[in-house]
Amino acid sequence: MGDMIERKIKETKDFMRKLLTESLWDEWLLTEAVISCDVNYTIDGQVNREYYGEDEENVPAGQYVRWERIRPVALSLIRGKHTPLFFRFTMRPPQSVTGASDDTGIDRSVRLCFKEGALYAASAVSLREFTLDKEPERAWDAAFSHFLTEHGIDHEEL
Repeated sequence: MGDMIERKIKETKDFMRKLLTESLWDEWLLTEAVISCDVNYTIDGQVNREYYGEDEENVPAGQYVRWERIRPVALSLIRGKHTPLFFRFTMRPPQSVTGASDDTGIDRSVRLCFKEGALYAASAVSLREFTLDKEPERAWDAAFSHFLTEHGIDHEEL
């Protein structure tokens, strides 16, 4: 995986509202979720095709589940009197955010992490073939920063 640019989210409450109660992130694909509150929860975002058996028409497309499917589960685990000790959501963006086709040999991701009372968002790129070209990383970092700004999510690069 290439270098990650980490950003601190300045307004945690506003960000969490957008993440857990609005549709802003619904098209993103969840690859993993880890939530630490009263107990530790881990969700593997890979779709279990065997679960659907003969019911092939209801099997989600793609390898990973969309955030909209997991959002109510995450909300139920995080909502409560106590703030979670920690959480991390690792997601892949939809094409509408990256502006790139899926067959480019580039896996883009975002890691949303709440730790020690602060919220961070890191963008990362994984290339399927070695290259010295840093443009894919720069382009994804810029696209993700634009996504945050466009949706009123105040942040600062660290």
